[in-house]
Amino acid sequence: MPNIDTYREMLAQPWGKIQYEITLAQLAHIKGLNILDFGAGFGIVSQFLSKHNTVTAVEPNAEMLFADEAQTFTKILGSLEKLDNIADETFDLICCHNVLEYIAPDERPLYLNAFRRLLKPGGQLSIIKHNTVGKVLQSVVFSNDVDTALQLLKGGDFKSLSFAQGKTYDIAELVEISQLALEDYQGIRTFYSLQPNTFKTEADWLEKMTTIELAVCNEKPYKDISFLQHVWLRKEENECLSVKN
Repeated sequence: MPNIDTYREMLAQPWGKIQYEITLAQLAHIKGLNILDFGAGFGIVSQFLSKHNTVTAVEPNAEMLFADEAQTFTKILGSLEKLDNIADETFDLICCHNVLEYIAPDERPLYLNAFRRLLKPGGQLSIIKHNTVGKVLQSVVFSNDVDTALQLLKGGDFKSLSFAQGKTYDIAELVEISQLALEDYQGIRTFYSLQPNTFKTEADWLEKMTTIELAVCNEKPYKDISFLQHVWLRKEENECLSVKN
């Protein structure tokens, strides 16, 4: 179970706010679509997208899902089992952000197959994932934790203050399992994961760091060393639906 209080406190800090500043900027072009936000958490992405789209949020933690009564999108309490009740090819876009790391690797195909079933032909899957390279850099530079860095290099689990232990995966693995086409990927947290927190409380830090993060998020080598990667996959227009739950 997630530590809700720890996660909520992190989101209130500058280093918590900036992650969503970057994420929402990368989603700002999305308009007029039917969207599923799977593992929606507190609904920050869902509420942002619901301004110009129709959004359904699925989240297994009731405290997080129903934390804000003012939110206007559709909320479904549950997880993978709730997707069985949704018709094939319903959504133009599915968001699954910082979720698959906490799913057992042998169960990830179940989730990705469900997403592919629910996507319309030509629909997109937005995945935000932990990047091993960025996590190793943060462990050594920010945390001075070489032991964790070595563990990550060997494919070991990582520990989260707010969530359970997780395991990273790479983009090639994601494409292979999902059987969706890779369109592009972007970086999130290229620089600020490497800075000491003392800088992050300065008055203009959030604005300046957001500017530089967005300036490099589409550029190599920066997006290859970022702490998180935002991967965009697409279901082919002519794909025959072959996977059903």
